[in-house]
Amino acid sequence: MNSFKTWLTNTFWGYHAVMVKEWIEILNDKFTLGVILTVPILQMIIYGFGVSYEVRKVPTVVLDEDRRPQSQILLDELLSTDYFSITKKVHSREEIEREIVSGRARCGIIFPPNFSDHVARDVPAQVQVLIDGSDSTVANSIAQASIAVGQNRSIQILNDKIQQRLFENPIDVRTRMLFNPDVRTTNFILPGLVGFMAQTITLFLTVNSIVREREVGTLEQLFVTPVKPLGLMVGKLIPYGVIGFIGTNLLLAAMYLVFRVPINGNILLLEGCIVIFVFVALSIGILISAASTNQAQAMHLASFVLIPSVLLSGFIFPRESMPLLLNWLGYTIPLTYFLQIQRGIVLRGAGLEDLWQWILPLFAFGIILIYLSVKRFRSAVG
Repeated sequence: MNSFKTWLTNTFWGYHAVMVKEWIEILNDKFTLGVILTVPILQMIIYGFGVSYEVRKVPTVVLDEDRRPQSQILLDELLSTDYFSITKKVHSREEIEREIVSGRARCGIIFPPNFSDHVARDVPAQVQVLIDGSDSTVANSIAQASIAVGQNRSIQILNDKIQQRLFENPIDVRTRMLFNPDVRTTNFILPGLVGFMAQTITLFLTVNSIVREREVGTLEQLFVTPVKPLGLMVGKLIPYGVIGFIGTNLLLAAMYLVFRVPINGNILLLEGCIVIFVFVALSIGILISAASTNQAQAMHLASFVLIPSVLLSGFIFPRESMPLLLNWLGYTIPLTYFLQIQRGIVLRGAGLEDLWQWILPLFAFGIILIYLSVKRFRSAVG
C-alpha cells in the first residue's frame, strides 16, 4: 500500500504546477478562448436553422390547360404536401423549361386540356411533372411526393365510384412514431452536432499544447523538472477538459433552449458520458501534439482525425448504408460511440442498461489513448 502511495505521489507530483501554467496561458489568450466558446454556438445556429434533409417549398411553375375542378383539386392536394410552392402560372411548355433552366423553378406541373374528360370517362388521365434533377435529393423527394399524391387521388376517385362507404379496406396499415413524432431533422442533427463540436473544441484546444512548448523552447525546461510524463499529461488535460466540458454544455443549452430539442433521458448520465468523451478527445489532441514536430503538422493530423469522424461516425450519413468495411472502420472512431450514447439519451430516453455496450468502449478508448500519449511523450523526451 505504501509503495502504491509512493508511486502515485511520484507520478503525479507537480501536475498542479503544470495545470496552473496552462490556465495562465489559456486565460491570457482571451481571443482564442472566446472563439472556442462562441464559434460552436454560431455553428449550431447555422445548422439548426439552415441545414435540413427535409425538402419543402420547392419553387414550382404550373401549366393548367384543363382549368376545371379536377385539375384544381389535384393541384391543391400537391400543394398541401408542402413540397411545392407555386411561383408562377405559365402558358406554354417552353416557358416551363425556361424557368427550370434559369433556376427560377425546380419543378413544373402540366395538366393537359383533356384531364377532366379522361377522369370522367375512366380513362387514365396523365399529369406530367418536370423536375430539375441537378440535386438528386430534391429530385427524388419531389418525384416520390408527386407519385404518392397521384395514387391517393386515384384511390379517392375509385372509392367515390364504388361507393366506398359500403365496404371496408381489407388491410389497414397504421404507423406510429415512437420517437421524434414530428420527424424533425433538427432533433436528429443537433445532438450529433453537439458531439462533433465537443470533439472539435477539445481537440484543437490541446493539439498545439506540446508543439507550442517545443517551438518556444519551454519543453526543454519541462524535461528537467521532476514532473513525471503522466503528471505532465494530467496537468495539461485538466484545464482544457474544463473548457471543453463547459463548451459542450453551452451547446446542449442552446440545443434545448433555442431549438427546443427535448432531452428525454437522464441528464446526469449524459453529463457523465460527456466527461468521458471530453477526456477521450483531449487524449487524441495530446497524442497528436506529442507526435508532431510543428503546429502545421499538428493541424494536418487533427484534420485527418476530424474528417473520418464526420464521414464514418454516423454524424451525417447513416452507417447502416455504408459498405461493410467502412461500417467496421466507424467502430475505430470514438465519436461513433458517443453519438449512439447521446442520441439514445436525448431522443429515446435510454438508460445505462441500454447504453453500457457503447459507454465501455468509449472509456476504453480514453485509457488506451492516454497510455499511448504518455508513451509517445516519453519517447520524445528520450
